[in-house]
Amino acid sequence: MMRARMRVRSVSRMYLVAAFVAGRSAFGQPLPSGPSEAPTALPAPAPATPAPAAPLSASDAVRAWDAAYQHARERLLAGDFAQAAQLFYQLVQSAPDPVRRWAAAELGALSADLDRRQLAFVSREELAETTLSAKAIDQRTTDEISILYLNAVFYGLGTGAWVAVQTDAESAPAVILPALAFSGLAVGGVALADSQDLFAYGVPQSIVSGGYIGLAEGIAWTFWNQARVRFFDEWDEKTIATLIWGATSLGAVAGGVVGSLVGTTPGRASYVGSTALWSGLVLGLSAVSLTENEATMDDNGLLVGALALNGGAVAGALTAGHVAPSIARVRFLDLGGIAGGLLLGGLYVAAADEKTEARPAAACVAAGAVGGLTAAWFLTVNMPRDIRPDERRATAPMPRTLRYGLAPLQAGLGLSMSGEL
Repeated sequence: MMRARMRVRSVSRMYLVAAFVAGRSAFGQPLPSGPSEAPTALPAPAPATPAPAAPLSASDAVRAWDAAYQHARERLLAGDFAQAAQLFYQLVQSAPDPVRRWAAAELGALSADLDRRQLAFVSREELAETTLSAKAIDQRTTDEISILYLNAVFYGLGTGAWVAVQTDAESAPAVILPALAFSGLAVGGVALADSQDLFAYGVPQSIVSGGYIGLAEGIAWTFWNQARVRFFDEWDEKTIATLIWGATSLGAVAGGVVGSLVGTTPGRASYVGSTALWSGLVLGLSAVSLTENEATMDDNGLLVGALALNGGAVAGALTAGHVAPSIARVRFLDLGGIAGGLLLGGLYVAAADEKTEARPAAACVAAGAVGGLTAAWFLTVNMPRDIRPDERRATAPMPRTLRYGLAPLQAGLGLSMSGEL
């Protein structure tokens, strides 16, 4: 027993001596440098280092890349352009082949451009838009249908007056009641046609413009006939009323037919009416100012004005498509003509006072109208044009910048083209 104990002690002593020589304790830790230093507690074991993951195979790497590409694409479609751009640029660095690298680079550039422009995807529902058919796109505007309703009231009143003249009405009810009835019928007819979607874009304004041209024609020819014949050969009231009412009705119908068959816009239809009326007025006044014989002055002015109405309408119809003015621009042109005529004509009357004469007065009004129309034309030349819906689709602008690129494919090369509108 004693020998065994001595043998164990000898072995332990030898182990400790060997450990001391190696500079390590029996637990694998460095020994203290001095005799006074001694470890107070056992140190915690170092954390185990995880084994490195096995590298992905080529097919697994492609699947992982495709999944990341799909995630970046979803971020693009969700409108998160900044994050999508970052993800796509990371995919460019890790693309397994040139085709995938090109796809990631293109979508990355697109995402970055959308983020730079501060754009966003908005649904049609959020914009209160609905899917429109081609017929619905070519629908009349609220402004022009309201103008047609207003002129339908005037047309009904005029029709009532025509009936009163034809029936020799003498009492107030016989004059007022037909006028009110025809006004209601005219408005109701417009409402019925509008409920059936019979008015295309620009047609209501075309009806109104045609009616005013016909009205001016009827008045001009009536006064010309009354001025050129003797008192006993003048037309009677019923003939005059029929001519004016018939010309107005015929002009409105012609305007609606032409607008429906040929196609127009509110601005173009209003432009044709303005060119006709201003041509008749300016050339008629010019004829008055150039006629020396006072007896034939009004005859010449009315005849030239009536003919100029037709010429102005034809000229307006031929140039309306090229000018394509908005209805707002046409109203500014009319305002310029009215202001110029009143200004120059008023200045002449004020300067001449009691010596005012017809010829110089007519010349001043005509010159002032031309000046006002010209000034308004140049002042409004940069106003937006009024384009028909079918013309917008046919003349859609091509991309301003085009970029071409080649991408390697398994069977050869692919050509890409991109641009910015």
